[in-house]
Amino acid sequence: MSRKEETKNNLLDAFWELYKEKPLTKITVKEITDKAGYNRGTFYTYFVDINEALEILKASLMPDKDMIINPFIELKDNDGKIIEPIEGTNDYLKKNGEKIAVLLGPKGDPGFVHELKARLRQIIINYAEDLEIKEVEDFEYVIEYHIAGLISMYQLWLEKKQNIDEESLGLVYEKTAYDGALSVINHMLNDTK
Repeated sequence: MSRKEETKNNLLDAFWELYKEKPLTKITVKEITDKAGYNRGTFYTYFVDINEALEILKASLMPDKDMIINPFIELKDNDGKIIEPIEGTNDYLKKNGEKIAVLLGPKGDPGFVHELKARLRQIIINYAEDLEIKEVEDFEYVIEYHIAGLISMYQLWLEKKQNIDEESLGLVYEKTAYDGALSVINHMLNDTK
């Protein structure tokens, strides 16, 4: 890593430490540079403003194409089954979990949810168009439903302070994804004590 890259990363790390603790509007360039050990002018060598630092950080957290497409390839190639449904997601969350949790949390960035959904949806739609599926418009709505549900499920898990383990959360997700939400809800409502 070059010295310039190291300096930029140090500034982003300092920004992140502050962002975890307080709203973006309360963070100053001076706080960031003091925390990183640089003078104020150094910040402007790498960023136009604090918003740009946040945008760069968010962009670095976007999942890669393979992580998104691999489950769909498995689904298509394995007669509607995904062998390792949440494996890639678990690895992604282990690497980026703290940042994702903050950005998706109540004090996070609502724009991040929108950007994340848009990125996931576009990757999946591009894959569907490459396959030349017949109902791309309908498929996009189904994908949006699925993505929104997955993100909301993860947000609730964070809100509830990860009250169940990751494996249990994965099983709830898989059951809902395979059987459909109404089917799972109906089963639970009719399986009373």
